Amino acid sequence: MAVAAVFGVGAGGWGLWLETKDYFDRSASRDRIAKACAGLVDPDQVLDLNGGTTRAKAGSEDNDSMGDLDSGSMPARCEIYRVGKPGTTYNHFLLSVWSNPSDDFAQLVSGWDDPFGMLGRKPNADVTREAGQTGAYPIGDGRLGVYYGNAAVVKAKCTDRSGGTTSINTMTVAKYFEDDPVTDADRRTLAGLARTAAARAAKKLGCKAALPALPAELPTPSAKLVNAKSAGGTCGWYAGYIAATGRWRLPDRALGTPAAAHAQEESCLLGVSSKEVRGMWPDLTKDERGGNSLDDVIRLAPFWLRTESYFGDEAREVATDHFGREHTALSPGTAGHDGEEDVWWASSTCAGQPAVHTLSIDYPYDKIVQKRLQALFKAYVTDVAARRDCTGLKFPTAATFQLSKA
Repeated sequence: MAVAAVFGVGAGGWGLWLETKDYFDRSASRDRIAKACAGLVDPDQVLDLNGGTTRAKAGSEDNDSMGDLDSGSMPARCEIYRVGKPGTTYNHFLLSVWSNPSDDFAQLVSGWDDPFGMLGRKPNADVTREAGQTGAYPIGDGRLGVYYGNAAVVKAKCTDRSGGTTSINTMTVAKYFEDDPVTDADRRTLAGLARTAAARAAKKLGCKAALPALPAELPTPSAKLVNAKSAGGTCGWYAGYIAATGRWRLPDRALGTPAAAHAQEESCLLGVSSKEVRGMWPDLTKDERGGNSLDDVIRLAPFWLRTESYFGDEAREVATDHFGREHTALSPGTAGHDGEEDVWWASSTCAGQPAVHTLSIDYPYDKIVQKRLQALFKAYVTDVAARRDCTGLKFPTAATFQLSKA
């Protein structure tokens, strides 16, 4: 009994010591997060992500701290790492803050940016079944911002000290490993952290802003493509188009998001299944195949296209993504075709704000469906215009859709 009593006292003391250590570890971690992120986020909410941790540290690099935000220097960022066993750290959380326009956070579009990812593809994989990332889901009606599978972006429109109108953008990212999935609760926390950061950053920078509240629910985002015939939301226009005109060689899969009246961006990704590629392959000419084999397309170079629209601030910074070269701006009020990146763009004014609408398509799939591209793009932009109260539509000329045989 005496031994048991001593053991009980010892175990109780050990448990109390662990609790005390956790308390001080968490307290120190809270201070590190508050300092690194310039007081823009609630440290406890950051620590509670991914099941929770009591120990975290800020990045040691200069660009992992927001020390310059007080002076108005943007973009700014802070990165928080989860501390594991002695000497080990893990990716955990990232906060970025910027104002428009921003070269670092410009809206880049390209027909060469494979949305299905190259890593981990098996020889017989049906590559277009799932995308590498979800589309941008609107937070509520979109006024507040958008969210993805592992991130949230919030915009605070505000009046600065000089009386001008500007905006502050904040992005929060859950950076933990893929085998630690981001839960719905974590996504809501990320959206709340982004909203809090936007409000506090605006105040810190002398802007007056009123942000909408978070909605009661954020639907779980999905990266899995669905049958194009049943697509809705931002891909609803495509379901209607192929129902009216027939699908022909056009994609049989679609990935959209809920359509929102005030979202700052929206997209519709369309992919061709392996079954459809095999079916059309015997009828393709040598030029249409573009030097690819059937196996190349099935395994490495899937056929896809994507429509995207950007509104307001985001429309003023849309550009084609030229790897290793300066971006080409797709300015509001213009329309055209960037042949290097396989991107067409149109523009309009939606509810008084500029808008840019794009169509990106992979090579050589552009040649395979080129005779339908102009009508397809017009159907998309017309649908957006009806939904978003857009006027002054400007389209690329018909000649831009006549691709060379080279």
